[in-house]
Amino acid sequence: MAQKKKIILSTLKSSLRGRLIFTFSLAILIPSLFISLFSVYLLKKSVYQEAQSKVNSDLEYTKEVFNSYKTKLKDALRIHATRKVIYLSLIGGKQEEFNDEMYMIINDEKLDFLTLIDKNGNVFYSATRKGKVDFSYKNNPLVQYVLNKREAISGCAIVSSDELKMESEELSKRAEMEIIPTPKARQSNENFLKDGMIIGGAAPVYTLQKQFVGVLYGGILLNRNFEIVDRIRNTIFDPLRDFYNGKPLGTVTIFQKDVRISTNVLNEDGTRAISTRVSSDVAQQVLDKEQTFRGRAFVVTDWYLTAYEPIKDIKDKTIGILYVGILERPYKDNLMRSLQILLSFALLSVFFVGIYSFKVSNRISKPIVILSKAAEQLGKGNYDVKVDLPPTSDEIGVLASNFEVMVRELRDSHIALKTWTEVLEEKVEERTKILKNMQDQLIQAEKMAGIGRLAAGVAHEINNPLTGILTNASLMYDDLKEGDPNKADLKVIVEETLRCRKIVKGLLDFARQSPPQKQLLSLNQVIEDVITLVRNQANFRNIKIVLNLQENLPEIMADKDQIRQVILNIVLNAADAMPDGGEFKISSRVMEDSMIHLSFSDTGQGIDEKVKDKLFEPFVTTKKNGTGLGLSIAYGIIEGHKGKITVDSTLGKGTTFNIYLPIRKDER
Repeated sequence: MAQKKKIILSTLKSSLRGRLIFTFSLAILIPSLFISLFSVYLLKKSVYQEAQSKVNSDLEYTKEVFNSYKTKLKDALRIHATRKVIYLSLIGGKQEEFNDEMYMIINDEKLDFLTLIDKNGNVFYSATRKGKVDFSYKNNPLVQYVLNKREAISGCAIVSSDELKMESEELSKRAEMEIIPTPKARQSNENFLKDGMIIGGAAPVYTLQKQFVGVLYGGILLNRNFEIVDRIRNTIFDPLRDFYNGKPLGTVTIFQKDVRISTNVLNEDGTRAISTRVSSDVAQQVLDKEQTFRGRAFVVTDWYLTAYEPIKDIKDKTIGILYVGILERPYKDNLMRSLQILLSFALLSVFFVGIYSFKVSNRISKPIVILSKAAEQLGKGNYDVKVDLPPTSDEIGVLASNFEVMVRELRDSHIALKTWTEVLEEKVEERTKILKNMQDQLIQAEKMAGIGRLAAGVAHEINNPLTGILTNASLMYDDLKEGDPNKADLKVIVEETLRCRKIVKGLLDFARQSPPQKQLLSLNQVIEDVITLVRNQANFRNIKIVLNLQENLPEIMADKDQIRQVILNIVLNAADAMPDGGEFKISSRVMEDSMIHLSFSDTGQGIDEKVKDKLFEPFVTTKKNGTGLGLSIAYGIIEGHKGKITVDSTLGKGTTFNIYLPIRKDER
């Protein structure tokens, strides 16, 4: 089976039909693959940018919500600190009313702790402990700020396990976490978290006589408190629909340093990924450099499009991270589905092109196979062979027609030879001479046929015999008398040979351009010399030449002969473009970038867009007798002078050639 496949593949590669099918299929497959991959790349870039932009805006909303908790807490404590029962308790009020007031505040404001502190920083009353506790808050940054500034404040802070235990054993246990090793997180010797992060606030307590008597301090412990992160996620995303393969599409997290203490990111088992670490690249950007991170990041078990913002305390020290992210997998899966669809279309296109190319290649190869078999029969001596092909005007039809003529001539020659060999012996000598002559004619005919076939294959190598053809044709033309019917034909030969030699000479000039021999010259003077040379020629009689040359134009280092050749070529082309007359404008000026700009504008027929794009390529011309080498040579000369030549043209309105040459007086 494998050997059979090898034979089929070998046949396809060696046969004309197989090469055509392979070429057509490859021509559609490669662009299709490129377009598919490039389309998916652009789609990915656009989708990811849009998703990342949404994540960035979601982070801004999350910051607003997070900060609103701090603002609300600050305002609430400031208002409650003005209550009469609060400041009276510090100066000897009724304890029963005070207990009820503190209980009401901690429940109404949904606080985890609320403490009244005297003006010395000592705990006067703890709402969670429901009494006085022997503990000092002098080192607490929020309380310390109010004691010093006598102003209300709120913010995030890291509180010690001792402070949490003072408020409540339950709060201390909530804060304690055993840190779970997390993929792509940086290594750390810290395996257990005892401290907690709070949103805390403190407000000064004054009497009616504006006497400062203490501080009202309270807050929310963020460790294992999911109210904030779930509220934000449920606002930004649909909590019922935004899931993908069992995972929430959007997630929000609060970090204490690099450890997740409040999150709706899930582990593989569906539990919240509490006490896992942030990835190392994010930690380096946000915690070490204290900068926002936006982009693709690994989150616990999967990749997300994320945004991370540092959380800072009131002393502007980074103590945690605020995170918002969208699961990347849905976007990646959609891109893969798009790629599969595009590739399916590409393969389907290859399939249909293969069918079409099979039919086309069959139409092309079938006549060639028939001609090949006929030639094989002819080589075996079968002069009655016939080519059974319908007459057509294409190359194959011409080949078939010429093949039939050749067969017919060979058959006639063969019959003639057989006839002459059967003549009587007495005429052997005479017949031998005739047969010899016929044989010479046949040899000559075969030679000519061989030369014809060879000439078809090496037509591009006509350079060598041109000189001989031109010389002999010129001599024969001079030898013939006027009125000889052959003289007109010889004149055509001479003219066409001269034209071929001109093309070859132009090509050699193009291939053998010599380095420019630079000297200081005035471009204005070169232009005036060229105009003086051509102004009185016949094809310039109906053309109005307008010169707008800048005075005191700087001289440049250039090859005078080459520059004159370029300008003369453009001027003559302009004249050919205006056979019925018109206006030809030439201008020169100095540009701001130390370049000289020459402009040549005619009002001729203009140049077609298809030709304009290839105008400076060899053998591209719009003139009947043009070689198509003038502008390509001009292009090479200007490039050799480190300049630039361009063309602007509109059909029916005219053409403008622009030449830019550098002003460099230090070149030699």
